[in-house]
Amino acid sequence: MLDRLARMDRRVIYAVVFLSLSIPLIWPIGLGVSVGPETQKLYDIIESLPSGSAVIVSMDTSPGGYGELASGTTALLNHMARKGLRVIGMGFFDTGPSLLETAFGGSEFRNKEYGKDYVNLGYLAGGETAIAAMARDIPGSFPRDYRGNVTSSLPIMEGIKSVRDVALIVTISSGTPGVPEWIRQVGDPMKVPIATVLVAVNVPNMTPYIQAGQLKGMIPSMKGAAGYESLMGVRGLGTAGMDAQSVSHLVILAFVILGNVVHLASKKPGVSKGGVR
Repeated sequence: MLDRLARMDRRVIYAVVFLSLSIPLIWPIGLGVSVGPETQKLYDIIESLPSGSAVIVSMDTSPGGYGELASGTTALLNHMARKGLRVIGMGFFDTGPSLLETAFGGSEFRNKEYGKDYVNLGYLAGGETAIAAMARDIPGSFPRDYRGNVTSSLPIMEGIKSVRDVALIVTISSGTPGVPEWIRQVGDPMKVPIATVLVAVNVPNMTPYIQAGQLKGMIPSMKGAAGYESLMGVRGLGTAGMDAQSVSHLVILAFVILGNVVHLASKKPGVSKGGVR
């Protein structure tokens, strides 16, 4: 038996690891995941907003960053759609608006009415300066939306002149401009709550803003998305991703342990030596 294990074809290992990754992605297991306090805070904020409240979602990331942020963005948009919130989308990365279209299409907003329940205003160049200008005059900064409609004619924009007319701003962030710029130009001077869906590498840098109360909530990468989904009682992209990661790690660990056991046992007299082909 040990001799057979010692001569196991490496393709068997590859196949088992592949299955351990792919099966949970297709059929999420729902392994337990802890919910961070910053994720709980954002969930509670969305829960507290009355139906019809306006929320800005700014897609401040690139395609490379969005791969990590998609699960958290989808979970958040689904929650907003269920709560009946109006989502005003925009972006300060040039690729943001196209990613926002993808996000809306992959969430429950695809069943909502464009221009009434949600809108994609498009991209505004200028980074932090553009954020400051938009904060004081949203229709003036975006006279037409991403689809070419006159912004002021859309029902969702009724009563929306500046960021003071929205209940919350969420930046889907992986770089600059991102959380610090939003806090400097909007959160602190205009007293509008700021939250974020954030890539994991930037979480330590944003923690002080959470502790200071300048950042009201955060979904940190895929783990935060899985926690947010657990609060919603669903198994989405975050749960599937964390399940795949956890199961594959356990499988790899099992192979490492098995390999060491076989290696040590093969040194005993009477056991033939072999190796993985």
